[in-house]
Amino acid sequence: VTGGSGAIGTYVCDELIRAGHDVLCLDVVAPRNEIAFLKVDLANLEDTCRAVQGCEQIVHLAAIPDPYGGDSPEKIIGLNTVLSYNIFEAARLTNVGRVIYGCSESSTGFGIHHTRLLPLYAPIDEEHPLWPHETYSLSKHFGERIAACYAKAFGLEAISLRYTWVWTHKAQKQAQAIVNQSRAGVVPQEIDGFGAHIAVRDVARACAAAAAFQFDPAQVLFEAFFLAARNTFYPVPTLEILNAYCGGQHPPLKDEAYFRENPYASVFDIRKAGRLLGWEPQSDWHDFEQWEL
Repeated sequence: VTGGSGAIGTYVCDELIRAGHDVLCLDVVAPRNEIAFLKVDLANLEDTCRAVQGCEQIVHLAAIPDPYGGDSPEKIIGLNTVLSYNIFEAARLTNVGRVIYGCSESSTGFGIHHTRLLPLYAPIDEEHPLWPHETYSLSKHFGERIAACYAKAFGLEAISLRYTWVWTHKAQKQAQAIVNQSRAGVVPQEIDGFGAHIAVRDVARACAAAAAFQFDPAQVLFEAFFLAARNTFYPVPTLEILNAYCGGQHPPLKDEAYFRENPYASVFDIRKAGRLLGWEPQSDWHDFEQWEL
């Protein structure tokens, strides 16, 4: 697990161990949990090859996590893209069978963004066009494209997990403020990210499910999945959120039953992960204080 000492990686390592895997954490700092650890500079391909030698799968989470931490735009897009390339190339060179790539819904252009883009339809599924247009979202998109191309060219199994805003301990104060506001029935004037979010433990469970997934060998060995909490964190139906975001009229509905069955459902369609991975989110913001962060 690259970035296995991080806010998400710590839980991913723990979940994979629960699932019966032998786990090696690759990071620049030691993990909090008692697992095998190797300090490695993943920006160096030769070091990366040595680190992953003998592994059966890689969960690639190591990255600069967002564009707001003080790193320059060129560092974010450069380092994140280099890390992804090195992981997939090292997997190819050392015969690692599968890479599970920690992507982001930002890669769609609707997460972290510099301009407001309108969806072609809702819910947004894995077939919707991707329009990333800033440094972090582009870097995550490039990593997913590397994954898809390596699957096609080299037969490497690759799974991209496009998880939404992950509520970890780092986001606890901001998440608690959102929960308090929603409990009071307040909808902010500025709609951002469609209220999409996910619990860190649900992301970890999805990584374990991806590690157990069986590809059809007759098909291209790449799949992408959206991961999100079942509902938005807003206290009003999702179509109202989309109406506000789109200036009064929500985009065409690809599946009218989707919001009829759950009016508060995530704009990002997570049903593919349910069908193929057997994964369903377990955490709901109404019980936020009981979440494991």
